[in-house]
Amino acid sequence: MTHWRFITEVGDAAYNLAVTEVILRSVGNLRANNTLRIAYCNPNSVIIGIQHIPSQIINIPELRNLKFNIARRLTSGSPIFFTDKQIAIQFFVYDQAPSKNILRNKIISCIIEAFKQMGLEVNFQEPYKILCNGRMIAYLDTLRINHGLSISLFINVENDADYREKILTDKYAANLKNYLYGITNVNFELGGNFSKTELIETFKSAIKKEFEVSFSNEHLNQYENLLLKSHIEKHTMSEWILGFRNISEFISPDVKSITINTNEGFITVVASTNRGLITNLHISGDFYIYPPEALNALEVGLKFSPADDSYIQDYVARYIKIAKVQIFGIKEIDIVEAIKKAVL
Repeated sequence: MTHWRFITEVGDAAYNLAVTEVILRSVGNLRANNTLRIAYCNPNSVIIGIQHIPSQIINIPELRNLKFNIARRLTSGSPIFFTDKQIAIQFFVYDQAPSKNILRNKIISCIIEAFKQMGLEVNFQEPYKILCNGRMIAYLDTLRINHGLSISLFINVENDADYREKILTDKYAANLKNYLYGITNVNFELGGNFSKTELIETFKSAIKKEFEVSFSNEHLNQYENLLLKSHIEKHTMSEWILGFRNISEFISPDVKSITINTNEGFITVVASTNRGLITNLHISGDFYIYPPEALNALEVGLKFSPADDSYIQDYVARYIKIAKVQIFGIKEIDIVEAIKKAVL
């Protein structure tokens, strides 16, 4: 029988994101056993995706008024509320075939079975929704680093509609009409007959059965603690509150901002040109892109490229094909059109 670590912790958003990356690297480098981690967040927080500009989706004054923290994760997708109304159940495993989704699919099946054991019929909708009766009951965040695979399941255990209505901007809510009202929670679905202890034990039981493992209560090891400090600093960057990510580096006064709305999200491109070249390019919005580093790579790849219609279209299409980029919420043509409108 294989042995897994079991870790339970409470921390702020930056700490939880830092620990996520640290354990993922540790497990992926075979410096730690596969790990199941139960995480709670205090104070309440909103975790935005790598592609978000905070001021576009978050009411910053209200965020501060409610004493919420903000953090940025390494993946894309919708903002994740991590508050006293959520529990995060995290899986960290060594994946021998990281180019495939066999292990990821096995964990997702295990998650669905755990909910079923609790009396909840759920299904998974790519790229991140766990749905119960057509409404999202949990957010599934996937992160890979080499052979390390992390799946973080943010479960809505109680109603947090009040938080979402106050913190999300009207513009964001309008772009994603179902995001505010397409949410449910475990307590509601079970008619109030719910305990967090039962939820955790049910998930542990499902994992034991599916993976044939045993658990032991442990803490971060020495290697992980050495990495932790620098990773906490990386995830605690106050300038994100102001909505900047490389935008201050524009060297041309000719800056254009273009937003294209889709049925499931939107994309915003801010760009500058100089003498027929793209001097800076910043892509944001609400969409899911995998792998997450593809967003920055696309920006960097087009920097100092010709501001030419056919060149932009060919470059984006070629990059998405070669890098095997997956996009949800927007389409390839939306990226191309937004960039062209911003630079031409």
